[in-house]
Amino acid sequence: MQGLVFYHKEYLDPENVIYNTNYRIVDDRNIAQSSLGLRRLQIKENLFPIGTAVYFLQDVIKLAKSTTWFIDSQGKVFQHKKIRRAKLTTHRIKQVLPAQGIGCVLELVGLPERFKSLQVPKEFEVYAGVLSYKGKNLLYGYYDEPIKNTWRKV
Repeated sequence: MQGLVFYHKEYLDPENVIYNTNYRIVDDRNIAQSSLGLRRLQIKENLFPIGTAVYFLQDVIKLAKSTTWFIDSQGKVFQHKKIRRAKLTTHRIKQVLPAQGIGCVLELVGLPERFKSLQVPKEFEVYAGVLSYKGKNLLYGYYDEPIKNTWRKV
């Protein structure tokens, strides 16, 4: 069926020698709604659970594996292939500012820009890892001690 995104699982039950298939719906673009979330609210049965919401590009970079598939808010399915490298450096957290809603805004020593994060660093996490890629900096994670400058696939 055109416009239907589904998860298909096949397996063989060796005890009973039965071949099983299972289809679960991820999205149905035939439903007249503007976003994935609104369409999923209208699907009544056999809905595939989406486990993780991604809000920032760095989350896609960290979560992406060769077996990981993503779906955007418009219903487009994609994979992120890590084909380039980015330099990872750590910087001491200068200040943690509250953000409207959830999360925080970070000021780091040695960098002029601030970084938005959904997670507030724990008390012992006093360093932040920053990926530098194509002239842009992305917050990568929190650390309890500085790590040596290294590279990550992005």
